[in-house]
Order: sequence, then structure tokens, then C-alpha cells
Amino acid sequence: MGSSARKVRRRAAGPALRYDHVPGARTTSGRSGKRGGKGRRDDDGERGSWRFGALMFLVVLAVAVLFGLADMAWGETLWGEVAPGWPGGGYGFAITIGLLAPPAVAAIIAPLTRANWKKETARSIGWAAAALPGVALTSLLLLLCFGATRPKRRRRGPECFAHGEPCWIHEQYPYLWLPGLAAAVLCAVVGGWLVHLYLKRRRAALTAPASAAP
Repeated sequence: MGSSARKVRRRAAGPALRYDHVPGARTTSGRSGKRGGKGRRDDDGERGSWRFGALMFLVVLAVAVLFGLADMAWGETLWGEVAPGWPGGGYGFAITIGLLAPPAVAAIIAPLTRANWKKETARSIGWAAAALPGVALTSLLLLLCFGATRPKRRRRGPECFAHGEPCWIHEQYPYLWLPGLAAAVLCAVVGGWLVHLYLKRRRAALTAPASAAP
């Protein structure tokens, strides 16, 4: 009886080791298909990142070239001829630069944050193009700031004191950086506060109907 029981057990163990396909179970082909789809999505994301990087490189290169050309063409004229006749003189000109700096930077950041290069490449190119005016204005403001930056003493030559050059600017308008920096900080704080209020009211307007519903 012991030998017959062992035989029965051995015979019953055979079918238990068989593998039956269960409907809906994961298979190797399904996993490979998912991996393939994920790989394609990763490739599309990498292509979008490369396109965005190439576009930003071209924009930065173009801005650098235009910045150099503008500095050679208008660097002396802007501070030497425009600033004295500006309302408030050179200090008023510096305050104007400071007030324009935060909106110029925001005009670059706002469109680029709405770009989605992975899903909407064509629309993202449009948002990048919408940021170009902000890039141009920021470049102009940087040109004015660098044009008024006085070099170190050992690098100051006679040309630094010529009309419209950095040493001449600081002789005509001492502490020029103070009103410009104060105007930039004030504009950034006020602008951020207004944006915060706008977003707060928008959230309240969107959540009010949902809370009033039964």
C-alpha cells in the first residue's frame, strides 16, 4: 500500500507542474511591447529636448552677436546723448531701465513656460517666437547696463573719460546704480504681488461654483 500511494502521488504531481495560459496574464511579448512604447516616448522626449537646446543656442548666439554690434554702434550715443535729455537726466534714465528690467525678463519666462516640446512641437516654436521681443528688450537693457559699468582703475585709459563712456557717465551721475537697482527691485515686488492677487482671485472664481453645488 505504501508503494501504490507513492505512485499515485508521483502521477498527480505531473499535471500540477504544467503551465496553463491564463487569459489576461502578462506575457513576455506584452512586456516587450510596453518597453518598446516607452522607448519610443523616450526617443521623442530626447528629440524635443535636443530641438529646444538647439533653438536656445541659436537665440543666445544671435543675441550675443546683436549685443556686440549694438554696443559698437550705439553704446556711446545712448548714454552720452540720450541720457542727459531724458526726464530726470541720467538718474531718470537709470530708473527707466530698472522699471523695464522685470517685465522684460517676465516676457521671456512666461511664453517659454507654456511650451511643451514633447507633445506640441509646432506650438512650442510659436511660444519661443513670442519670447523674442522680451529677449530683444532684455538685450537692450543689458547693453545699457554694461555700457555704464566702469572698469577697474588699472584698466581705465583716456578713452574711458570720453563723452558717453563709463567713466564720463559716473562723473556726471555719481551713484548711478542706486536708483536703477531700487527701481528694479520695486517693480519686481509690485509685479509679483499683482500676479499673486490675480492668481488668487482666479482660483477663488474657479472653486466658488464647485463649493456652492449641493
